[in-house]
Amino acid sequence: MAELRTGFVFPGQGSHATGMVSAWDDHPTAKRTVDEISEIVGRDLRALGDDAEACARTAVAQPAVYAVSIAAWRALTDAGVSPIVVAGHSLGEVAAAVAAGSLSVRDGALLALERGAAMGAACAGAPGTMAALLGLDDEIVEAMLAATPEVTIANRNAPGQIVLSGPHAALDAAVERAREAGARVLALTVEGAFHSPAMTPAMVRVDAHLRRSDLADPTVPLLTGIDGSVLSTAAAVRRGLTEAVLAPVRWRDVQDRLATYDLDVVLEVGPGGVLRGLARRSLRGTDAISIDTPQTLASLADRLADRALVPTGANR
Repeated sequence: MAELRTGFVFPGQGSHATGMVSAWDDHPTAKRTVDEISEIVGRDLRALGDDAEACARTAVAQPAVYAVSIAAWRALTDAGVSPIVVAGHSLGEVAAAVAAGSLSVRDGALLALERGAAMGAACAGAPGTMAALLGLDDEIVEAMLAATPEVTIANRNAPGQIVLSGPHAALDAAVERAREAGARVLALTVEGAFHSPAMTPAMVRVDAHLRRSDLADPTVPLLTGIDGSVLSTAAAVRRGLTEAVLAPVRWRDVQDRLATYDLDVVLEVGPGGVLRGLARRSLRGTDAISIDTPQTLASLADRLADRALVPTGANR
């Protein structure tokens, strides 16, 4: 197994799925991890994490998704699977920093709790929403947004897939122009305008929290969603985690950097499956697997034992 080149990617808040916590109830390490993080944050994440209504609130969803991701990461560690590079999508950067050795599980849990509370408060203070545009080139979207400067690009997930964020009325106007330009539009069920100027108060709170936290230099390369670069010092991780609250997620840049590691497999560590899908589209020749249940972990172990990992083909 030592020769297998593996990257871990950790999903964001939007990957919450009903049943994501109870799915791990039969895995002792994962179950203990959820209970441990619940105690750290003072919330019953086992109950809250499986409650779709509760997790519609950012303050609940973020520590819950973090707990499941860390549970899956510890389960992988128990199985002898370790990464040569890690990255996270938005909230997922907190779990990635833990997997990289820069944050302890405890400090990561407290950061996820504060981040979720801060972003939830920012949503209440500056109402907004988000929408995904499919099928338009970046240049067209950027030109279109000149008419609605209140709307920003929140995520650049893949070619032809951009997420917009902003106040309700301005976003509605931008979406209408996008439809006229031929885009397919997917309204996102979110609490507010994430990765937009509305999150400035949240970034200030996260910065203050991180200044009170202990961080170490990563022991595994940690890619930032800000631009896909490697964060190699504790100071860089602190700065990256702070700025990521406001900055757009440039996941395409992250995947371009992942491609330079000549990976055999990318594991999405946590709920959802979104990052697995993006990897299968963008990282040709690299397998991509979600580790979101003990069953998917067992399947991975079987494939590793049989060396059955094969490149992801165009039609897979």
